Amino acid sequence: MSKTSANPPPPMPTSKDDVNGTWRFLEWGIEQIMSHLESGVDLKTYMSLYTSIHNFCTAQKAVGQTNNLSSNHRGAHLLGEELYHRLNDYLKRHLQGVHAEMVKHSDEALLTYYISQWKRYTTAGSYNNHLFRYLNRHWVKREMDEGKKDIYDIYTLHLVRWKEDMFGSTQNAVMDAVLRLVEKQRNGETIEQSKVKQVVDSFVALGIDEADSTKTNLEVYRQYFEKPYIEATQKYYQNESQSFLAENSVVDYMKKAERRLDEEKERVPLFLLAEIMQPLMKCCEGALIADHAVLMRDEFQILLDNDREEDMARMYKLLARIPEGLDPLRSRFENHVRRAGLLSVEKVADQGDGLEPKAYVDALLEVHTQYAALVQTAFTGESEFVRSLDNACREYINRNKVCVKNSARSPQMLAKHADNVLKRSTKATEEDDMEKMLNQVMTIFKYLEDKDVFQKFYSQTLAK
Repeated sequence: MSKTSANPPPPMPTSKDDVNGTWRFLEWGIEQIMSHLESGVDLKTYMSLYTSIHNFCTAQKAVGQTNNLSSNHRGAHLLGEELYHRLNDYLKRHLQGVHAEMVKHSDEALLTYYISQWKRYTTAGSYNNHLFRYLNRHWVKREMDEGKKDIYDIYTLHLVRWKEDMFGSTQNAVMDAVLRLVEKQRNGETIEQSKVKQVVDSFVALGIDEADSTKTNLEVYRQYFEKPYIEATQKYYQNESQSFLAENSVVDYMKKAERRLDEEKERVPLFLLAEIMQPLMKCCEGALIADHAVLMRDEFQILLDNDREEDMARMYKLLARIPEGLDPLRSRFENHVRRAGLLSVEKVADQGDGLEPKAYVDALLEVHTQYAALVQTAFTGESEFVRSLDNACREYINRNKVCVKNSARSPQMLAKHADNVLKRSTKATEEDDMEKMLNQVMTIFKYLEDKDVFQKFYSQTLAK
């Protein structure tokens, strides 16, 4: 507390149980704290205010002589109640004035006013809570212990009054201003992020637990901040994505969606509660990805045909964020690999019986090697894409143009190739090269459906 305001205080009450005199003195002090916080009251005056509350609340114990303890209890009870309700009425009147001034503002000016008044009011509430601590320790505690409703410690009473007399009629305007501010940031403008953070903090503070006023919950925040914030976010990105796609390619849109998702995630720790992360990202993923998933999937074949690995990786990461987002991609990938494998075999199949085993195996390996690498780099080695690759390889290795007349051709050609590899091995052959060639044989062997046929042909070749 600093120096006393120029407005002189009324005299201290001469009688301890003079409710009107006590309240006049207290009201002046409370007004100094509520409306002239910069001036405040000096320590001597502050202690006089505290003493007047103490004297008033204990007056009944000093009045008369009686052995009726319950009567004394009721007297002190009534006096504490009188001060509590007069303070409650004062706060109502004070907030009427704050509200009347607040409605004159809009947009950022309204936010600035709301935040400044909230900070002033809650700071004053802390001072008043200290001033009335005798009332808190005795009358308020007793009322709460007895299960009385709508009785709070003095600081919480300040919050309750703000919630009922200010918040209900101003929260829509405050949130509209917040949402416009955030939209400016999304549009690339620089904003005072602290304003949003302070509004969030105020909404959280107003989550008073009706069952236990000493606790808070997030109900007010969730209903009046989180819900409209997420709704506005969804609308913003629905509009933006539709406009962007009307004038840009799907690949460019994916890059933008990726940036937007990163921005929203980074925005949370700056001025939002961590609890909003999951519902907010789900909302963004719906508007930016799920709403345009069909369009993205239709682009996938073009990316595959043109080996656009980086863009496929981007699409994978986006669609992986929504339920069942990747299923159609896996199916298209499997069909694409199968077609590529069949085409690779067709290029060498015209050699007929003159087809060299190595040329055939190389044709099979070329496709597997290419798309196995793609699965690892673009699709992060995801098990379902590995399954799609395996299914496709099994198809084109066992049912291709070379195998049309004789289903045993694949295991037979692989057995001959394996034999040739071993025959060519000499001391001069690099160990690493030999291991690589044998691993290639095993790669194709894994997909053979007639492994017994391979063993039979290989045994016959080895015997010769």
